[in-house]
Amino acid sequence: MVFEFLKREPEAPPPNPVLLLAEAQEFLKEENFEGALGKFDELCSLPVQSPLPLLSRATCRLHLKKYEGVVEDCEKVLKFLNSDVDGHAEEGCTTVHSLALMRMAKAYKELGRLDDSKSALMRKNALEHKLGRDTLDNDGDNAEGGDPEEAARKEREIAEEWKEKGNVEYKKENWAAALDHYKNGLVYDMYNAKIHGNACMALIKMKRWPQALKHAEQCIALEPKWVKGYYMKGMVLSNESKIEQARDVLRQAVKMEPQNEQIKSLLDEVEQRVDYVESRLRRRKTNNNSSAADKSSVSEKDTGKHSANDSGPETNGADDNQAAVEDVDSDEEYCDDGSCRTPKKVKLQVTRKQVTDTLIDLCAAAIGVAIVWLIVARDE
Repeated sequence: MVFEFLKREPEAPPPNPVLLLAEAQEFLKEENFEGALGKFDELCSLPVQSPLPLLSRATCRLHLKKYEGVVEDCEKVLKFLNSDVDGHAEEGCTTVHSLALMRMAKAYKELGRLDDSKSALMRKNALEHKLGRDTLDNDGDNAEGGDPEEAARKEREIAEEWKEKGNVEYKKENWAAALDHYKNGLVYDMYNAKIHGNACMALIKMKRWPQALKHAEQCIALEPKWVKGYYMKGMVLSNESKIEQARDVLRQAVKMEPQNEQIKSLLDEVEQRVDYVESRLRRRKTNNNSSAADKSSVSEKDTGKHSANDSGPETNGADDNQAAVEDVDSDEEYCDDGSCRTPKKVKLQVTRKQVTDTLIDLCAAAIGVAIVWLIVARDE
């Protein structure tokens, strides 16, 4: 059909994350976990940039006794970089990873997987102990999770195993596989700067600059004296065309290791790019100033002419008619006092709205003709 497109249903607008979160919170206040789960499902179907929707969905699933889903969501949460949360969210949990591990421990316990439950709880305790936020009994051991020091040592060993697996894949140039191994290592030792550095290098190879930048910044935060963190951050910023920031970071790295030729080479390259951009900006500014000066000069000359013409007595009616003729868009020559000249054309100003309105009128007219044609064809 000619007008089939007019019958199409308009596309639904994309879900509003803020509205979905507000609706989910209302369901949680009423302890309607099924309704809240539906909203968190919608939130998690969007491109996830935060672990919090996954953690909230895990909480809903825990209340609804959907324990396998709890474990699945918590494992996804542990793939994100760790961050602090309100200490009142759950006693003994001050980070997102701690909350996820605590929920995993509860889910595993309900599933009858007691060893996995104890392991998750030990990992949570080790993480809190590493941050100096754990609560120990008088004997120095956590009553539920065993010795935090021993748990932390085991986690570091597991993290190192994942790092070595990642290094094997990295040497084979299997960047994605290497990154997965490094992320698994960070699940067990989130504060290992070397694993963050390896993950950053894999992301750089994959040209995933925003994620690489996060890991580079983690390296700097965890080990401020490790020059490689600054080098990787400078490399990422350079590839994101943030060359001035890259220059500043790399200068800091050169101060730390003045003999490092790799860093000096990258810094020289970035400084050349900065100089090139600044020279172009200076040239453009000079050209703009020159153009403005030329326009000002022309304007002053025109003003002088108008002043000379305007000086003296007022003109009569014939002169007024003459002035009116000069504004007409015409190619004809006219003569004044024996000298002939061609008037300057006046450019017609046409706005985008006028063009749009004209096109709409034309389309409406075409649709009207088509409708009449269809009616006549049907009558025949």
